[in-house]
Amino acid sequence: MRARYRYRVYGLVIESELRLTSVEELADGEGQPAITLAFASPDHFRTIAPGRAPDPDDWVQHVVLEDGSVYVKADGVFETQISADGRNVICTRPGDIDQRSFEANLLNFVVSASLTLQGEETLHSTVVETDGRAVGLLGLSGAGKSTLAAFLISQGADLVTDDMLRVSFSAGALLAYPGPYRLKLLDEPGKRFLPGAMADGFFNSLSGKVMIQPRASVPSRRQPMPLAALFHLGHPDDQPGVEGVSRSRLGGVELARVIISSTMDTRYALPGRLARQIEFAARVARTLPVYELRYPRSIDAMDDVAEEIHRAIRT
Repeated sequence: MRARYRYRVYGLVIESELRLTSVEELADGEGQPAITLAFASPDHFRTIAPGRAPDPDDWVQHVVLEDGSVYVKADGVFETQISADGRNVICTRPGDIDQRSFEANLLNFVVSASLTLQGEETLHSTVVETDGRAVGLLGLSGAGKSTLAAFLISQGADLVTDDMLRVSFSAGALLAYPGPYRLKLLDEPGKRFLPGAMADGFFNSLSGKVMIQPRASVPSRRQPMPLAALFHLGHPDDQPGVEGVSRSRLGGVELARVIISSTMDTRYALPGRLARQIEFAARVARTLPVYELRYPRSIDAMDDVAEEIHRAIRT
């Protein structure tokens, strides 16, 4: 089957046989596709699915096949094969998954895996634009990235990307490319900070969060923005007893650990990947400050957290 639609997301042109609903559609012939997305029947995947049992502790099955292509499966969400060069993707969609949930997870996992195969490193990050400057929030799932982003948006910031951050280095800056204009939020902070958007959101059973559009109108032709800083949010379980808001600039081995642990597609561990990640972390460190941000996970602390972020990017 021949792809019919072209979209721009994360600064990439994606050509797809399926009409997508959450990303910018391009005119016919506009831009050269970095990734081509095609669809196949479940029978195709039965012929290539790895014979060994998946890891019961990992809800995503990720296997590098003999030809260098990558097989990725999330039960009930999608099943896909990505070519060894990362440019061609074949996938299938279970009939009982909501289109929006399918699309959101496909764009996240497939694009990050494709870019890894193409030699890029992407980050697990939520990025907002505040006072004309972009700031990235790093951290494991549950660290509070989306909650803090929702608070900042409620105070006038806007979303650049959620969950996956694609970057490039240009003229001494680290550029953040916009992703789909949607934010995943837990119910309680969503209703507190962005109640209007939550009313129109939809539940994503895979993440247990509600997916929302932060503002009523979607920005068009969004351009990449220079990042002013990255802020790593430690998991609350690793920061017991934190009473005040503080930040410290990271460097050396600790900075490398934070950046490498924040890269997407952590399941891809072929030789050479670690060396690339170390070089990527070094380039990030030379380009912009990376901070460890510590704060009590309470609503009362949010104003002070926002002020600390603003203070950091003003210096």
